Amino acid sequence: MLLKRKRSESTLGNAVCSAFALLAAPASAQTSEAIEPPIVTTTSGQVVGVPSASGIVYRGLPYAAAPEGQLRWRSPVPPQSWTAVREADTFGPPCAQAPRSEGQTAISSVSRENCLYLNVWTPRPHAGGKLPVMVWIHGGAFANGMSTSPTYDGARLASEGVVVVTLNYRLGVFGFLAHPELTDESSHASSGNFGLQDQLAALRWVATNIAAFGGDPSNVTIFGQSAGGASVLNLATSTEARGLFSRAIIQSGAARSTITVPALASAEKNGLAFSAGQPIATLRHLSQDEVLLRAAGLDASATRFGPVRDGYVITGDPATAVADLRDTGVELLIGSNAREGLGPPSEEGLDAEIRASFGANADLALAQYGRTNGNEGGSADPLLGTAAEQFATDSTFRCGSVEVAQNAAVAGLPVWQYQFEQPVPGREAQGSVHSAEVPYVFGNLLTTGFSAANYSPVDRRLSDLLVGYWVNFAKRGDPNGPGLPTWPRYTSAAKDYLRLSSAYPANAAADVDLRGSICRLFPANPAIEK
Repeated sequence: MLLKRKRSESTLGNAVCSAFALLAAPASAQTSEAIEPPIVTTTSGQVVGVPSASGIVYRGLPYAAAPEGQLRWRSPVPPQSWTAVREADTFGPPCAQAPRSEGQTAISSVSRENCLYLNVWTPRPHAGGKLPVMVWIHGGAFANGMSTSPTYDGARLASEGVVVVTLNYRLGVFGFLAHPELTDESSHASSGNFGLQDQLAALRWVATNIAAFGGDPSNVTIFGQSAGGASVLNLATSTEARGLFSRAIIQSGAARSTITVPALASAEKNGLAFSAGQPIATLRHLSQDEVLLRAAGLDASATRFGPVRDGYVITGDPATAVADLRDTGVELLIGSNAREGLGPPSEEGLDAEIRASFGANADLALAQYGRTNGNEGGSADPLLGTAAEQFATDSTFRCGSVEVAQNAAVAGLPVWQYQFEQPVPGREAQGSVHSAEVPYVFGNLLTTGFSAANYSPVDRRLSDLLVGYWVNFAKRGDPNGPGLPTWPRYTSAAKDYLRLSSAYPANAAADVDLRGSICRLFPANPAIEK
């Protein structure tokens, strides 16, 4: 809110404000020493934050105007300016989204189209120069999620001498609707990537404003997980993002066949199915709930709202486009988790899935998974799981990350690769699942929220290691530093990577050629529609 003024940006009401108050201060962000937050001047007006454990947090800073009404399905535009000092003490709402599943309405019920806000964590005041900046992009299949989860609280990372930014971006049908009318009205003859354009707008806000918060706009690292990691890959290979960051961390975001990038014409056909003959002007008058209900009524197996090869933000296959980054100087840290396939195939359908994925190399792949000589179950592995679980991870996040790392290294980019192997405490039988590394990266091992578990001092030591690696990479483009196990740089010849788990004496162990015998059997990345 603004000091000495009425609340005008949000109409959520007291109940929603209370909901976001629960997200404001996880245990790691409680402050024991009062700090007088300075007033910071941005391009839109002055703001004042609130104390955090590491220094100061500025919540709910608008980086673009509310994309509703006539601004729905348009490129983001700058927010309105304000004159009084704005109290940055309350998170903005999550972007409009449907429940992830029946009964899971806690986020969707408070989600709004007026959602293009970001949050900034800074360390305690210091006398040094400008600090490195880490910009987080959340996951959620481009359909769900928010930047304000307690797991994403930036206080722990900021305590290591960086400025942390988290951001919301439009999701689902609001963020990724392609339609011929939208393409025609666009100044760049494209549609479908409004969510990615939001991310670009947030990065431009960082470039213009972060120095006022003590950050260095010439030393920005973007990092994200799952759909957020895919966003990082899309931005890293987009000419529209050149110069906005120098480093990229992709956590389980370089998936293969499960996340396709449709061509614009194909995505526009989905948009026409959504519009059902009604013009865009009419659809812009629908309520948020009406839009979500209409999208939910489409055939989910045939229609998915996500990034589009629009010829503007995305012009080709991001997995192979990293080869074009030779002269950009972008540095890359990339990896996946040991057992994070989303929905392993059934025992009855596994062989057919393997044959469809590996093509001419299917027989070799079946042998690698132990699916020959009548061994229907295949070869189980205590770390990687059953044959079906291995395939589910190999065919998505693991071999996708391997491919991107290899392409980037061949192009001459500095690359560091990892595999996170720590299971969630209390769920050891599941292995290291999708998203398991996120609380360790942020140093927020909580007992509530989506990453809640009964974490132990062993987990906290592993978390400290990841925080150190991630922050070092953001500061200098190299995760290595004093007191940390050596992380060898990935090369196209040796294919070095680091295994991260408390099972190893120093919580890390170097290895080479992650699942090379399997990953090299996959044909060229199918994750783009021709």
